[in-house]
Amino acid sequence: MNKLIKITIILFSVSFLLNACSNTSVVNNNNSEKNEELPEQAERVTISDNTSESEVMIDVLPQTFNYETKPKRAEQRALTHKERFTGLLQAHNKVRAKHNVPPLKWSKKLEDYSMQWAKQLSKNNKCDMYHRSGNPPYGENLYRSTAIVWTDGKREINPVTIKDVVKAWTDEEKWYNYAKNSCQPGAQCGHYTQAVWKSTTEVGCAMQVCGDKSQTWVCSYNPPGNYVGLRPY
Repeated sequence: MNKLIKITIILFSVSFLLNACSNTSVVNNNNSEKNEELPEQAERVTISDNTSESEVMIDVLPQTFNYETKPKRAEQRALTHKERFTGLLQAHNKVRAKHNVPPLKWSKKLEDYSMQWAKQLSKNNKCDMYHRSGNPPYGENLYRSTAIVWTDGKREINPVTIKDVVKAWTDEEKWYNYAKNSCQPGAQCGHYTQAVWKSTTEVGCAMQVCGDKSQTWVCSYNPPGNYVGLRPY
């Protein structure tokens, strides 16, 4: 009888140990899944171009990350022309009002004129940025934004708005010295002075996306501003 009890106790102990080992294995497997390497947070870098500084988001991923399981990035819906330039006049006129300068009006003629140049700048698919040569009849402000570049090589359009563009131009006010009617040495303020030029009454703009997903923005102003020796207001 005592031998039977001892055998039963031994079998019970072995069964308990086997169950304990099995449970431990499950727990370790679960921890392994939870500790699986996850994508790091994205970094922000600043890229300078000829007009302003444009922030670009880069998705930094570990070398071992499986791109097949990478979370799908949200697709960007193409904006209509009206949506793209909503807020253009308000962005200009808010700054102009600070100096009691009359508000600007939208011009379809200037829009078409701007589109001609935006298409010209996008011809090489890299959105180079330079002004028209000669003596153009209108004033001109340019803005270029680089693409969002992911580490898997995919490029996406940077979601820049016309308000961002105008702000980049009008923020140059801090570099303008009204008393001396000049920009701070080493800085530029010509985009700002054109945007607030008192005799300018009309503006028209266009935007083009290039093959490398960069974009170029062009705004034309009538009558033009930035005459040497004259103040904007």
